[in-house]
Amino acid sequence: MRKFGVVEGEARRPLSQSTLKAQVEQEEAVDQEVTHIDEEAVKLHEMLESMDAPRKTPRVLWEEELEYEDLSSTDAAKILDAVITNGMHEETYRMGKLVVKMRTRTTSDADRVIEAIQDFKPETSGTLSHLIARMNLAASISQFGEREFNFSPATDGNRDALEHEFTERYNFISKVPAQVFFSLTQVLERFDRRVQLACDPRAIENF
Repeated sequence: MRKFGVVEGEARRPLSQSTLKAQVEQEEAVDQEVTHIDEEAVKLHEMLESMDAPRKTPRVLWEEELEYEDLSSTDAAKILDAVITNGMHEETYRMGKLVVKMRTRTTSDADRVIEAIQDFKPETSGTLSHLIARMNLAASISQFGEREFNFSPATDGNRDALEHEFTERYNFISKVPAQVFFSLTQVLERFDRRVQLACDPRAIENF
């Protein structure tokens, strides 16, 4: 007896080998290829548009970087004026309830870092970065909570006193908890970025 819907003499094909599935797979491959081509075309179009767009002046790029750092041009001008007039700039930050003050470093501070690298000869980049961060922090921190640090004006005859003050700050930094130390380095990085932007030559109108 012949069953309805079954052709005698023809073996049944598994569903995995059906021509319908092969057609669907082919269509999906085509769709993926078209999507890939579309993405490449969009990228090419965006690149061409950026090339045709008018180039931004260094001043405009500088202003965009100021905005990214949440620093107004007026505040940047005040920072630059303080560095030129007073020889340094200082800012106050809060870490929870803790008040921390950072100040700009001098060329002598940079020389001290170079000398320390030559003496210690760090073998890994991590050790080098840690040494530089600790020394820069000790050279910049002027207040930590209720603890205030002294910064004597630099003269030709008080180098020993300046080194003593730096050593006092360095030893203090070495004793704070690791978590606090790394938070302080992040504060210093933000402070340095702000000062660097404020003193950038692009701040000049006709640069």
